[in-house]
Amino acid sequence: MSSTRKIGVLLGGLSVEKDISLRAGEAVLGALHQLGHEAQAIYVDRDIDLALRQARIDAAILAVRGRYSADGCLQGLLEFHGIPYTGSGVLASGLAMNRAKAKDLLRMGNLPVSVGYQVQADQDNSPAESHGSFGFPVMVRPVAAALLISGSLVHDEVELEGALESIFRLDNEALVERLPPGQSVTVAILDGMALGAKQPPRSSMWIQPKSAARTKTANDLVLSPARHASVLRLAMQAYDTLGCEGPACVELMVSDRMNETIVDIDTCPLLHPQGLYASIAYEAGLDYVDLVEELLKGARLRAHGHRHNRRTVQASFTGPDRRADAVTEAH
Repeated sequence: MSSTRKIGVLLGGLSVEKDISLRAGEAVLGALHQLGHEAQAIYVDRDIDLALRQARIDAAILAVRGRYSADGCLQGLLEFHGIPYTGSGVLASGLAMNRAKAKDLLRMGNLPVSVGYQVQADQDNSPAESHGSFGFPVMVRPVAAALLISGSLVHDEVELEGALESIFRLDNEALVERLPPGQSVTVAILDGMALGAKQPPRSSMWIQPKSAARTKTANDLVLSPARHASVLRLAMQAYDTLGCEGPACVELMVSDRMNETIVDIDTCPLLHPQGLYASIAYEAGLDYVDLVEELLKGARLRAHGHRHNRRTVQASFTGPDRRADAVTEAH
């Protein structure tokens, strides 16, 4: 098929996940060309506002992850420019990127999350004082969600202090959580429909401590049809609670004692052909090219207001004085 719309694939970014975003974005770009769309790569950096004005795209597919990209910042800029984009809006993206706020909201919705507390980088209390009688083992993760820094499993106060120091090099807040039992399962969702569930092929940090007795390996958890449907339903409830749209991954811990715990909600899942999201979509009947086409169909604006006036802020690029000209043309 062909399209008269000009599609921009936003890739790169300013977070630690830049390199993996570049690879995913290049794959999305290839799929769009295969579909016959006019598409171009737009690299997300400090000049992204300028790049968007120059490109004059009609829709954006977000292949970016991490801070300033998946946390609502980029989504807000696209709303301002009136460019329809894929994925969740500003609010849902910001909530999902902040693990502490997401957990609070899920808990208010009576959804199962692990017990935990926050630690600030500049707080006066020592890690041992903050931890008190909370117990071990625990998971220590940055509050700002990121694929490449999923967390650390710690067993004592020395490991706790080291894990917090590592996180505070990248984030000002850490989340200390009690370790839930079970195996990690990821549910892929597209436009409000659960595509399926699968165990992550990567080595998950959410595992039982070495001292715990285990009867199953990390890849042999089998869900009955009823349990599988229950896991999908719980993931959809989490997705809806945060107000997510478009593609998303919900990670849960699923135990053989019929318990589930929501661990993470990723509103910008990795769009690489060999990634977990694409793998689940393929098993649901969507090959990678079809998946990209479905993502593009879901591109839209989400903020309130008079949408027919939004494109006026995309004034023609006129060089160094573009902002002065933009104000005149927009009004």
